[in-house]
Amino acid sequence: EKLSVDTLSILYPELDTIEVKVTIFPNATMQFEPQFPKDSVAYDKIKIDSILKSRLVDFPKVNPAIKRGIPVKTQFILPVILKVE
Repeated sequence: EKLSVDTLSILYPELDTIEVKVTIFPNATMQFEPQFPKDSVAYDKIKIDSILKSRLVDFPKVNPAIKRGIPVKTQFILPVILKVE
């Protein structure tokens, strides 16, 4: 929802999905890292990264994963689908 109001789909019409590595740390902080193909030179990675970071600033609070009663770091790849209307 937060990315749907942005210009990513207009700037890069061929880009329909961005894979984002999401890291949730034990102290409940989050980090978003866009993943691009190694041979990807068609995209301005820094610009896409800055758009993602600016849009995801006020992300809702997420609790860390719990393992044996201790908060632990969790990482996963989340495909973000950009809708072009």
